[in-house]
Amino acid sequence: MSENTTLRMEGILKEFPGVVANDHVDLSVERGEIHGLLGENGAGKSTLMKILYGLYSQDAGDVYFQGERLDLDSPQDAIDAGIGMVHQHFMLIPRLTVAENVVLGEREPATVFRDDAGEESWLPASIRNNGLVQSLAGTFSLGLDVPEQRIQELADRYGFDIDVSAKIWELDVGQQQRVEILKALYRDVDLLILDEPTAVLTPTEAERLFESLERLTDEGLSIIFITHKLKEVDAVVDRVTVLREGKNVGTAEVSSVTRADLAEMMVGREVLFEIDREAVDLGEPVLRASGVSAEDDRGIEALSGVDLTVRQGEVVGIAGVSGNGQKELAEVMAGIRDPTAGELVVSGTDITGAKPKRFVENGVSFVPEDRLRYGCAKDLSVMHNATMKDFDGAAFGDRGFLDYGKLEDYAETLVDEFDVRGVRDVTETDAGDLSGGNLQKLILAREIYRNPDLLVANQPTRGVDVGAIEFIRETLLEQRKEGTGIILLSEDLDEIFDLSDRILVVYEGEFVHETTPAEADRERIGLEMTGGSGDESASDPTASPAEVTQESES
Repeated sequence: MSENTTLRMEGILKEFPGVVANDHVDLSVERGEIHGLLGENGAGKSTLMKILYGLYSQDAGDVYFQGERLDLDSPQDAIDAGIGMVHQHFMLIPRLTVAENVVLGEREPATVFRDDAGEESWLPASIRNNGLVQSLAGTFSLGLDVPEQRIQELADRYGFDIDVSAKIWELDVGQQQRVEILKALYRDVDLLILDEPTAVLTPTEAERLFESLERLTDEGLSIIFITHKLKEVDAVVDRVTVLREGKNVGTAEVSSVTRADLAEMMVGREVLFEIDREAVDLGEPVLRASGVSAEDDRGIEALSGVDLTVRQGEVVGIAGVSGNGQKELAEVMAGIRDPTAGELVVSGTDITGAKPKRFVENGVSFVPEDRLRYGCAKDLSVMHNATMKDFDGAAFGDRGFLDYGKLEDYAETLVDEFDVRGVRDVTETDAGDLSGGNLQKLILAREIYRNPDLLVANQPTRGVDVGAIEFIRETLLEQRKEGTGIILLSEDLDEIFDLSDRILVVYEGEFVHETTPAEADRERIGLEMTGGSGDESASDPTASPAEVTQESES
């Protein structure tokens, strides 16, 4: 073992009833490296990191940090030892501001220093003059009385586009993730665990984060980077460890392996990165949206008179940078948010302003961007979550009485057909106990198995592994062949291109560009996503793909 080793986890065993989450796992992390941790959802990555962060106690094995054996009984023990963690699911208090969330839990008050000229500073001279890590140490030691300006400076330093005086509930999901990263950077740590930190960041923001992480590791900070994105492994990781079914199946230098090698290590088989999208004859419109406007949670207009038609068997991909109205668009189309203007017609029925139940009854299914907060009742069983949209149907009972045997059988069918792992018993396993990717597959199973006329899928593959991404994309295309019209909102341009029949770019609540994958110019789309094109001549979003192609040729 190298003298430069910061962390050693030896023979870690963790069992839950009926499940071995970690099967005698070894892991070592060197000082100043970014160490990737890969594996399918449910492979044991999060469990291993929760042991390292003091959230779980291992059943066997030892943890050594900075050469000393650690007994971690709580996250505070980990923080005191110099270990920080950004969790995949947010741990923020909605009614507090960004700055209040960042400093929450700090023990020591801030100290104000004065230089020789009498100027105030929140860094002592010894730290100001001593390089990045020392500077960060001073920055991260701020206490509860630190003014917002100082937190804003830290946010700006790492390229986070956040107003630190804003309340958490006012932020979109991408901005909330950045707050979680900011919280971790705020503390003076020697080892930082990042669990899917870029899941909701734009490519530009991810690149800025990578630059920040590399600067930190240059000064000796060690980072464990959990990701499902193989491109990120290539971009920023030095060494990578792969877990499969709770076991360590190998550690390798990233420079010595290909993405295909890593994907096969993760899932135990070859993974298809490109999916064939067969031609489908489009049917009648399943959605006609005309002049739709809507406000966000702050009462500010987020959608401005958009028109959208989706036909049977058509996937309309919505591309855009997070915070440009995608969330509001998805919620309006699913009946979760009332429009302030416009008309919604689903399968020939005007349901503008109707209750969500009416949308469900009219064949609309919805996969929200935040699966834990909006996609499930996390404290209810897998069975209840799998069947919650069909309680009123005759399939599960009669005269107001539910047949729990039928409910259980239906849930087990969904779990089996959609390969939802980590379910010991559909009646006893809570939805919130599933890993992110498996919860996503459960939600997708519930929404698709209803055979909807319209499926609104907002970030359907966010934060899931390559095997699950392949499965979800194939499932969406199979549903397209069944005649379902699909609105696909994704910040992954490759996903938009692979799955869509038409592509619309949304910017500041308006559709500013329309094309097809065959005719698309990626550079043009990138410019339109940031409002940089200056060409306001977008084509009609209600047009069919054939009409769009015909128009582009004229």
